[in-house]
Amino acid sequence: MAKKKKADAALIQAALSGERKQVLAMLSKHDIAAVDANGNHVLVAAACGGHLELVKELCDLGAPLELANGIGTTALWLAAGYGHADVLHFLIERRADVNAPNSTKDTPMLAAASKSHTACVAALCAAGARGLTVNKAGDSPLSLAVAAGNLEMLRLLVALPGSAALIKRKNTKGVHAMAVAAQAGHVEIVEALLDAGGSLDERDANGAAPLALAAFCGQAAMVRSLLSKRADLEAYDAAGATPLWLAASAGHTDCVSILLSAGARAGVQSGGKTALQAASSNGHAAIKNLLEELPLERLALTDEATESEAHAEDESAGGPSGLLQFTRTGVAGASGAAPPGARASASDDEPLEGVAPEDDDPEDDDAEGGLPELSIH
Repeated sequence: MAKKKKADAALIQAALSGERKQVLAMLSKHDIAAVDANGNHVLVAAACGGHLELVKELCDLGAPLELANGIGTTALWLAAGYGHADVLHFLIERRADVNAPNSTKDTPMLAAASKSHTACVAALCAAGARGLTVNKAGDSPLSLAVAAGNLEMLRLLVALPGSAALIKRKNTKGVHAMAVAAQAGHVEIVEALLDAGGSLDERDANGAAPLALAAFCGQAAMVRSLLSKRADLEAYDAAGATPLWLAASAGHTDCVSILLSAGARAGVQSGGKTALQAASSNGHAAIKNLLEELPLERLALTDEATESEAHAEDESAGGPSGLLQFTRTGVAGASGAAPPGARASASDDEPLEGVAPEDDDPEDDDAEGGLPELSIH
């Protein structure tokens, strides 16, 4: 049996490498559904490697379309997840299941979106694949498109019936698509979300509005854009900080200048400090100088600031820090009351993994998922 498994592994590796003649010759001595130690079979390997002609020949020889490997991934799932659009189109034509999840219940659509494979997402949408799915972290294909700053993919997904519900939907850490786009500075993404029903009044888990997130992250162009769309200039977060206070504390001079020109008040306290005090204590000399040049009335403490500070103490805001990760398309969250940091897209050599919301059994939280354990990058 060990000898047979070793031979099967050689067949699977040959299919992964696209060694067509070798694979076809080896199949004279192997079952086309033979698997290696990880449950990978020849069609899965060929699809994962993106070898269209080999995939076609294997299908003609009767390779089972829906045969999954040891972690539940089908050939179509892998073609979508690795961005092999030509293989994906062929498997769709062969009527492979476009919604077949892996063992952790992530769909081909989620797999393709997590790696920003727009052509594959488009093919799946055209084939009627479900685009309104979310994983266990609460991220959807739409939110993954936003995280990647992929406007083309986002436009495909917002056109799907019912997609408006996903725009305002928060993930398990209270972060919504508009927040992610604002803090990353994706101006066109925000405009597309607004056109599709998004709101500038949405708050994240720390009570921060999109303008506050943009200011905190130093996204000057985004701050200008949001102000032109009448975003609330004085929107307090749960700790009583305004966009101006956050920009001053973080040291973003351009954002401070833009907000001051728009009339933002400087006499707001958060954590017992005004914007001037926060900038000074954090060593932001240019911002300190800007604020000290203001008329004294603009530096005076406001009633709203006092009320907000008291409210923040009573409610003990702050919320969870960071975001759960879908695959390795993660979000590096800031700790405490500061807004979460911007998302970082996964690199293409990282395996796809994740869980879907249907999987509510806590005993399954550590289940593995994604790509087969093959020598691929």
